[in-house]
Amino acid sequence: MGFRDDIRKLCFELRAIPGRDFEIRPYTVKVVLRQWSGDEPGQGVETVTSIDITESDGQPPKVRWLTDEEIAVGGYDQSTVEVGPITPSFPGGGTLITTLGQDPPPNTLFDFVLTGPQYPDGAIYRLKALHSDKTFQYRAVLERAR
Repeated sequence: MGFRDDIRKLCFELRAIPGRDFEIRPYTVKVVLRQWSGDEPGQGVETVTSIDITESDGQPPKVRWLTDEEIAVGGYDQSTVEVGPITPSFPGGGTLITTLGQDPPPNTLFDFVLTGPQYPDGAIYRLKALHSDKTFQYRAVLERAR
């Protein structure tokens, strides 16, 4: 492992502490990937895959509702959340950026399911923006699907 991967591993482990030691990460985040064998959604055979977004020890990432100012400036819905920081992939852990829906193939749909105090049965969210401009973290801005 190189220096960058060593730092990512450290970030991965540190980001688990709030959930594991203090139980302050009440929301789980799951990506539900729906892919069809045809060229477009709905064409051909559908395959559904679920992937939990976690940090070390299976701990969920931070989920934060945007402030009124962020909603106004970004033109987002009131239900918009930011998920992250999420540790990028490294040997032994992290999350691939493709798992979060960056540049999906045309025959693929990504849904994010948030489950926690406000949504005990889960709520479906869609990717609005993905911030991947930093070496040691991704942040996904998700808007509730209507």
